[in-house]
Amino acid sequence: MTATATDLLTSGLMAVANQPVLLVLVIVVATFILEDVATVTVALLASHMVIDGTIAVAALVAGTILGDLAVYYVARRAAHFPLVARFLGGAGLRPVLAWLKRHALGMVLIARFTPGLRLPVFAGAGSLGVPVRGFVIVIALSTLVWTPALYWAASRLGMSGLERYGMLSWALPAALIAVFLLAPRIVSCLIKRGAVTAVPV
Repeated sequence: MTATATDLLTSGLMAVANQPVLLVLVIVVATFILEDVATVTVALLASHMVIDGTIAVAALVAGTILGDLAVYYVARRAAHFPLVARFLGGAGLRPVLAWLKRHALGMVLIARFTPGLRLPVFAGAGSLGVPVRGFVIVIALSTLVWTPALYWAASRLGMSGLERYGMLSWALPAALIAVFLLAPRIVSCLIKRGAVTAVPV
């Protein structure tokens, strides 16, 4: 998190703190640029009663979801450009893309909780043609967990507290990745041992 970005965002938010419509617009736009920075900055300002917390959380969630969908749709359209299509259709890339497509929604979920992975993973989901419905559901549900949780942590711990516990932010994505990679093998072993049987429908 850069001081310059935080300072600019703080100044912009305080300038429109008493104008709800402009405040929502500024927060939404801020999430498009620096999602987690926007969430933490807004939470810190709300904790000091500078802006309304309810409006802030609603705008953060809406902006985050809209921004993620924008990345998905732009990448989905770009995949039809001849140059991009030829790149994605390369023989050396096909096995990788096939694996990613099979596990796309799991990767989207992991990326939601892992800053730095979101842009490439969400763009990849769009370019691979991951079903819109599944993408929207995963994005919406994970955002409704992550954004309010980060907002709450920032408002309770403050900046120094977040920095002190920053290393723990990798615990959840690391656990998700471990489950994502190990779950199929565990289920397969259980099925072979007869511990899991088919459930009639």
